[in-house]
Amino acid sequence: MKHLFIFIFISNIIFAQNITFIYDVKYKPNSGKEIKTEYYYLDVLGSQSVFRSESARNADSLMQKNGFWQSRKPTFDHIYSFKNLISNKVYKSVTHPAMYDLYRINIDDKLEWHILPEKKKIGDMECQKASVQYGGRNWIAWFDPKNPIQDGPYVFYGLPGLILKLNDDQGDFDFNLISIKRSDKNNMFYVRKGKEINWDTYKKLQSDYYNDPFAEIKAHGIKTKTGDANGNPVSVSWKEMTESIQKQLVDKNNPIEIDKKVEFKK
Repeated sequence: MKHLFIFIFISNIIFAQNITFIYDVKYKPNSGKEIKTEYYYLDVLGSQSVFRSESARNADSLMQKNGFWQSRKPTFDHIYSFKNLISNKVYKSVTHPAMYDLYRINIDDKLEWHILPEKKKIGDMECQKASVQYGGRNWIAWFDPKNPIQDGPYVFYGLPGLILKLNDDQGDFDFNLISIKRSDKNNMFYVRKGKEINWDTYKKLQSDYYNDPFAEIKAHGIKTKTGDANGNPVSVSWKEMTESIQKQLVDKNNPIEIDKKVEFKK
């Protein structure tokens, strides 16, 4: 009974923490040599965590405060997730670029981690190596076994410690922890939920959007205005805007779940 009390006491301390882990994320938006860098935030509050880019986090904060979205990218954001660390529920969050409709996909893939004997220091922390397969990619992780938070970037979690570094063996994605912030306030911001869908529906959403990015806008009769550099109104060319978005979708089609990739036809 004494050991059980100690375990519950420690668990309460862990899940009462409000901690933000900031990762430097380097990724290839396509299969070429271009590499982009963004900051991503893993916000852990109680038994929940949210992983999202700095821009998505700011957009969520604005949504919570003002009730509307700020301007977003014209393409799907493939790296946004939230977890419940007690129920082990993991969701990928998706925002439709046209109407900003919210969707979520239940990631029920079981992460079969292989803890390896190799160890190395990352900063002041003695980390251990582990490997796993997810999304059609082979991943290598370095985790801190002394950290009681068994979480990590995106959908990755379940190791006996915090994941500090994570990369796939093709060099397309590289996550590195660069900063830790603690707070006694709720800094989770707006946590997206949305309609639950499966991977096939998500693929169809992407294909339909590629075929006609403005179908929903046209169907709802929403009037679109644009202006030149001087603010003078100019006519909207659906064809030109469609071609521009289609080009972006083709040029930036290297999702983290490569086994769920939609092959857009030019």
